[in-house]
Amino acid sequence: MLNRNKILHDLLRLEVAKKGQTASIAFIGFALFSFFYGYGCVKFLPLIKIISIFLVFITLTRIALYRKVIRKNGFTRKEWGCAVTLITLNAIGLSAILSFASLELKMSGFEFLVATTLLAGLVGASTVTLSYFAILFIPFQTLLLLPQVGLIIYFYFSQNHLNFLPLIILYFMYFIYQLKQFATYRKELVQLFTYQIELEIKNQELSDNKDVILDQTIKLIHTSRLAVLGEMSAGIAHEINNPLTIINGSALTLNRMAKSDKLEKESVMKHTEKLNRSVARISKIVKGLKHFSNQSDNVPKDQSEIKEIIGETTQFCQEHLISLGIALKLAEVPLLKIHCHPVQISQVLINLLKNASDALLFETKEDEKWISINFKNDNQFFYFIISNGGEKISSDISEKIFQPFFTTKGKEHGTGLGLSISQTIMKDHGGELYYDSNHNNYTTFIIKHPLGLPDCGQVGHSSV
Repeated sequence: MLNRNKILHDLLRLEVAKKGQTASIAFIGFALFSFFYGYGCVKFLPLIKIISIFLVFITLTRIALYRKVIRKNGFTRKEWGCAVTLITLNAIGLSAILSFASLELKMSGFEFLVATTLLAGLVGASTVTLSYFAILFIPFQTLLLLPQVGLIIYFYFSQNHLNFLPLIILYFMYFIYQLKQFATYRKELVQLFTYQIELEIKNQELSDNKDVILDQTIKLIHTSRLAVLGEMSAGIAHEINNPLTIINGSALTLNRMAKSDKLEKESVMKHTEKLNRSVARISKIVKGLKHFSNQSDNVPKDQSEIKEIIGETTQFCQEHLISLGIALKLAEVPLLKIHCHPVQISQVLINLLKNASDALLFETKEDEKWISINFKNDNQFFYFIISNGGEKISSDISEKIFQPFFTTKGKEHGTGLGLSISQTIMKDHGGELYYDSNHNNYTTFIIKHPLGLPDCGQVGHSSV
């Protein structure tokens, strides 16, 4: 969690550095003006020149510190202490020059008017450049104004004919006004930065929530994949059972032949070939199961053969469709590659094939019990076109099918998340999954996938 107070102090200190650069240049100008003009002083002129040179050096050091701080976007504790010291020395130097000038001029004449005008300007400027911290503003104001007030009081009592009382009142009023300005200016600035900090905190929370949602989405995709495995387990068991039966029969035959000492070479080779084919078939099924159930959603996408994806997918669900009496019509697969998570693309395909097979469960016309997978591509996208026979989806249902938890199968047979998750997967791939109501007289879904590296944004669809 972000520390609001620390961030606020850091922002205010950085603002001192940003605003202080311009003020520092003005202080150098004042020091150089004092060095060359001297306010008509004679007695204190050498001191004024020495202090002016000192001020130029101090202010240049301050500017260098500010630039360093702005470049790395923050003060260290040591740098902040150094900045406070330099600002204080600036105030002492400015105050000394103005005090020596006022003392020698006995607070009268044109030169004193010039000095007073500069004093007012410097005091006013500090409201903008130093009003973020009382430790900077109040000492700066005090060091500039109070020595002048002291001199006024001194001359008030030492020169009977001069009444400096209005000037004393004026200086005190100006000092109080500056303190009020300090409080108002700082309050407004703190409010502004507080809003900024709150916005940063909200952005951080949104970023954290985004990571949580992404993690939950990955888990949901994997859970959905396992749910499909569970729903199709009967077909998978049957698919493995067939080669197991062949293995068992061939093994028994070879065993009988061995016992009867009638091992004919051709017969042995025939049965061992059956064994090899059956083992290879089971191995392929198990490999497909392992591939499909693997939780690799956070692994970077890679270039994958479309032919290999289709092979893994159809191998996985072929027996399930056969057991339901559904024909799978597979068009020739183009020899192309796409940048994807192959397991996730398989999941989208299997979700569509599973939904299509469920829709055909109660189809009585044998010539309507089919599912087709066709392909098309243009310069930018590759299209998987999955259609099925039977009655076409009605328009009122087609508008809702991608909504999470919407299902026509009943809660005991479906979660209503398959199509929603599949659509999320395709958006993550820079493509889209959509229902094509304009495609012939059958229920048709289209998977649209970029041929190149995808932009992970929403992609508009068109009929294929």
